[in-house]
Amino acid sequence: MSSDRFDLNLLRIFAALFDERSVTKAGERLNVTQSAVSHALGKLRVAFDDQLFVRGPAGMHPTPRSVELASLIGAALRQLDATIAQPTFDPGSAELELVVSTSDYITSTLFPPLMRVIAQTAPGVRIWLRPINDVNVVEELDRGSVHLALGAFGRVPARLVKTELMTDPNVWLMRADHPAAKAGVTLETLGTYPHVDILVGRRDNVNAVGLVDQGGLERAAVTSDPRHLEGLLAEQRLTRRVAATVSHILAVPPLLASTDMIAYVPSRFARFAERAFNLVGREPPYPTPPLTISILSHRTMGAHPSIAWMVDLLRESATAETGVV
Repeated sequence: MSSDRFDLNLLRIFAALFDERSVTKAGERLNVTQSAVSHALGKLRVAFDDQLFVRGPAGMHPTPRSVELASLIGAALRQLDATIAQPTFDPGSAELELVVSTSDYITSTLFPPLMRVIAQTAPGVRIWLRPINDVNVVEELDRGSVHLALGAFGRVPARLVKTELMTDPNVWLMRADHPAAKAGVTLETLGTYPHVDILVGRRDNVNAVGLVDQGGLERAAVTSDPRHLEGLLAEQRLTRRVAATVSHILAVPPLLASTDMIAYVPSRFARFAERAFNLVGREPPYPTPPLTISILSHRTMGAHPSIAWMVDLLRESATAETGVV
């Protein structure tokens, strides 16, 4: 009999007969009738071209072929049960790699404390951080080649799950001895000093409000809202001058440290840059919403408990004091 036409339920009946040595007891164990077990045994005999079980005074006796098959069928059933069972995840013993697509802002601020926790509690878990600039988030989540994506997202396809991770107010970052550092940031300041823009994506893909549409997923591609700022400056007969555009936020601090340029960045990153490059952050002189960072996962591909575990760790890292770098 071809394997693609073989009824796998027959193997469970074989295993029950081998263990119980009784058609009646095997039926009771599987909650099927005695006649159903007898009928299945007939099919098994044909499939394996052997009697398999012979009636005797003490019940059904397995043939040598049956004894040979028992260990193979038992192992196959255990493997099948493990395959279709609910997946389990033990961080302490797991050996796996989780792929997270995000920006260097998240990598440099959120992941250092998180990686310390992983090293202590899940030493066999490896994290691959892939730059979100280089990834088609929707396609990679669909394929399962990316497990989670972290960023500022707008509209999301229905097959993806968006979970808010944290909010982060934005500040204007400059060197500590910048002329505007003492005087405070005003609209005139923003129209006087050159800016560094952070563009997380290709320029030709970014729409007027700073979003990239990627297969139905809207992703923020700039750190500021240039359209809004330029409108405010225009009301004061001022203009915004962009002196440099970079694709990675980690390129910003060294540029600011040696020039009069200023940049609009999340405050969590600003605290990191202030200490490392002698910079200071100043609040914007106009109302501005905080940056909202979310976690994206796939409704089906992201259902494994290891993904839920990683999401919990990210939340803890985002809210813990040690997560503020």
